[in-house]
Amino acid sequence: MDDLNKTAAAQAAEETAPEMNRAYMDRMFCSTKERISYVSFKALGELKLDGNDIGSSLWLNKIYGVLPTKYADAMAVLGIYDMINDPVSAAIIDNMRSRWGKFKPFQYLSLLPGIIMGIFGCFMPVIANARAMDAAARLLMLMIFNYANETIGAFFGGGGYIENVFTPNPNERTSLLVSAKFVKDLISKFPGQLLSILYDLINNGILKTTMTSVFVTTKTVVWIITIVPTIFWYIVSKERVPQSEKRPHPVKGMLSVFRNRPLLISLFTDLIGGIDVGTDEALYRNDVLKFNTIGMVAGIPGMPLSYASYAFVPKFRAKFSTKTLWFFQSGSIIFSEALFFFVGMIGGKENGLYLKKLPMALAFGAGNMVEMVFYATKGIISSEINYEVLDYCEWKNGFRVEATIGMMKGYFYKVKDIVLKLINSRLLEIWAGYKIGEDAVQTAETKWRIFLLAHGPHLIFDVLGLIPMIFYNIDKPMREKMYLDLERTRAAQAARATREADENAAT
Repeated sequence: MDDLNKTAAAQAAEETAPEMNRAYMDRMFCSTKERISYVSFKALGELKLDGNDIGSSLWLNKIYGVLPTKYADAMAVLGIYDMINDPVSAAIIDNMRSRWGKFKPFQYLSLLPGIIMGIFGCFMPVIANARAMDAAARLLMLMIFNYANETIGAFFGGGGYIENVFTPNPNERTSLLVSAKFVKDLISKFPGQLLSILYDLINNGILKTTMTSVFVTTKTVVWIITIVPTIFWYIVSKERVPQSEKRPHPVKGMLSVFRNRPLLISLFTDLIGGIDVGTDEALYRNDVLKFNTIGMVAGIPGMPLSYASYAFVPKFRAKFSTKTLWFFQSGSIIFSEALFFFVGMIGGKENGLYLKKLPMALAFGAGNMVEMVFYATKGIISSEINYEVLDYCEWKNGFRVEATIGMMKGYFYKVKDIVLKLINSRLLEIWAGYKIGEDAVQTAETKWRIFLLAHGPHLIFDVLGLIPMIFYNIDKPMREKMYLDLERTRAAQAARATREADENAAT
C-alpha cells in the first residue's frame, strides 16, 4: 500500500511541479564527447564540393557526360520508384522500437552500404573513361548508382532523424547548431573553392590536366575527410526525446501532416521558392564567364560580415520570431540575386555585362555583402523551422512521426523535381543548344540563354516564395508556450520511465 501511495505521489509531483519541469529543460543533456562529435559531424561529415559535386549540372554535363534530356527521363522513373518505397520505409522507421532507440539501429545499418556507395561515387568518371563508355552506358551506370543510393536512403536513412531528438532542450539544440554552423562555415567552402580554382586554371590554359582528374582527386580526399566524423557521430550520438509509447497508425500519421499548418506553410514556401526553372549557376560561371571562382573572389568583402553575423544570432533570436528572421534572410538573398541579374542584362545579348568578369564580380560582391549580414541566420533558421514543425506535431497530436512527415514532404518535392528535370533538361539541350563534354564550345546564343536560365526564373520564384510564409502561425508567444508545454510533458514522461525502470530493477 505504501508503494502505491508513493507511486501516486510521484505521479502528482510530475504533473504539478513546474519547477521540476523547468529544471528538466534548463539542463544541458549532451556530454562533451557528444558535443564534439556533433560539431565535427556537421562541420566535416557534410563537406561537399558545392556546385561542383556529383549530380550538379557541371558534373553531369562536363565531367561525366550524359545527355540532359535522357538523364531527366531516367530520373523521372527513379522518382516514381522513390515515391513507391517511401510509405513502406516511413512506416518501418516510425514504428521502430528497440532498446537502442527508434533511430539508432538505422544509423548502423546505413554505414557499410554508405561507405561502398561513397567510394564508387568518387571513381565513376574514371571507370566510365577507362571503359570508353558512350553516353548511354554512362547513364546506365549512373542510374544503377542512383537506385542503390535511393534504396539505402529510404530504408536506412532513419538514422538521420537523431539530429531532431538528440536533446529535448531547444536552447541547447540551437546553441549546438550555431556552434556547428560557425565551424562548418570556416571550412566548408574550401573544397569547392579549390576545385573552382583548378577548373579556372584548366579553362584558361594555365593548368595542363583534365577537369575529370582534378574532380576525382578532390572528391576522394573530401570523402575520406567526411567519413571519419560520421562514424564518430554514429557511435556516440543518443536519442533523448522520448517517443510515444503507442506506435502511431500510418494513416493517422499522414493525416497529422495536413493538420499541421506550420508544416504546410513551410512546405509551400519551399516548393514555390524551389521552383528552379532553368539551370544552376555553375554552367554560367564555367562556360560563359569562365570564372568559377567568382564567389570566392568577389565574396572577400562580405567574408568579415559572414563571421560577424554569428554575433547577431542570439540577439535576433531573442527579439524576433522565426518567421520574421526568415523574411530578413530571404529578402537579403532576393536583393543579391536581383542586383546580379539586372547588372548582367545591361548591354543586351551582344555586348552584355554578363560576359565580363569585372562588372559581374562587383555586382556579386555588393549583393553578397547585404546577404552576409544574415548569413548565420540563414543557416540556422531553415533548421529551426524544421524542428518547430516537428515539435508542433508532437504538441498538437501527442506523438512524433518524423519519417512520415519527411515522406509526405518528400512526395511534394519529388514530384516537383521530376517535372523540373524534364523541363530544365529540354530548356538546356533544345532551347539553349548546350553541348555536353569537357571539350565542347558553346555558341554566343547559347551563352546568352544560359545566363537567362541560370538567373531569371530563380529570382521570380524566390520572390513568389515569400507569399506563403506570411501565413506561418508560430509567432514568438506561441513558440514559447509550445516549448513550455512540451517540456512539462517530456519531463513527466522521462520521470515515469525512470520510475518504471527502478521498479523493474527492484522486482
